[in-house]
Amino acid sequence: MKKVISILLLLLTTGAVTQLKAQVDPHFSQYYAYPLWLNPALTGVINGNGRVSANYKNQWASVNQAYQTAAVSGDFRATDKVGLGLTILDQSAGGNSFNYFSAYGSFGYGVAISTDGNDRLHFGLQAGVINRSFDMSRLQFGNQYNPGSGFDPSLPSYERFSNTNTTVFDANAGIFYYNGDPNKIVNAFGGASVGHLSRPKDGFSGDDKARIPLRYAVHGGLRIHASPSFDITPHALYIKQQKAEIKALGAYSEFKLNYDQGFILGGLYRWNDAAAANVGYHVNSLIIGASYDFNTSSLTRATSGQGGIELSISYVFRKRFQEPEPICPRL
Repeated sequence: MKKVISILLLLLTTGAVTQLKAQVDPHFSQYYAYPLWLNPALTGVINGNGRVSANYKNQWASVNQAYQTAAVSGDFRATDKVGLGLTILDQSAGGNSFNYFSAYGSFGYGVAISTDGNDRLHFGLQAGVINRSFDMSRLQFGNQYNPGSGFDPSLPSYERFSNTNTTVFDANAGIFYYNGDPNKIVNAFGGASVGHLSRPKDGFSGDDKARIPLRYAVHGGLRIHASPSFDITPHALYIKQQKAEIKALGAYSEFKLNYDQGFILGGLYRWNDAAAANVGYHVNSLIIGASYDFNTSSLTRATSGQGGIELSISYVFRKRFQEPEPICPRL
């Protein structure tokens, strides 16, 4: 439990203490399987009419009652240019001692920027709420430890928080480009997004001037058709939120089988954080993925080198089009 509390305190104090380098926003290693979190501009960027996705992560499993994160999202193409979506994320830690919940509505708008329509540029906006809460009665602090007898709940913690439950309005925006020419061997894609544009107040800081920091994200990659039965997609991600950073480089490949099926295999490395291995299976409109993080950061002392298992599932609804279907990277 002491390990959990140490990690929780890092998260809770990040908004007020700028020298700490702690995760502020929850995220998944399979970020390409949770597109509406990655970039609002990916709303409606699908090879079909609609898409539903679900993600789950059990992080630092060796630490008792550590982080568990679940998310669901859905989006659909209202018109050829407009996409609408909804995404919900919930994260808890320390046996629900801490909880992070967010819900956003998404709007996407895309236009062709080439005469053949294969080069497309998409814009996206999100608006919603973030709720964060924690239970002081379930937390243990260093001042409550007696050198002779251990933890003593009767001892004062000397910790003061102006709020233990806070809900704020939030907004995000992004832009995304991709080339979907089916005759090309290499298709490029990339985008950028900014989170917390509304600069919501950090209710845990005790300072009315403290704000949840902006989250900047840049991502991109190449889809390479190596052969009729094999694709490989190298990809990169950079996220910066105050002094917290994610620098990731990875690749995934699909070995295509008969009857619109494929086996997916890949890996990802996040600098000063973790290495992840993932496998998946694609059958018709359904993609199932699983990955595991191997912790490589200084938190190894608390996690015994273990990271977390992550699962994802995505389903795309399709019908016959009177025009060529849009082709987009599988993120």
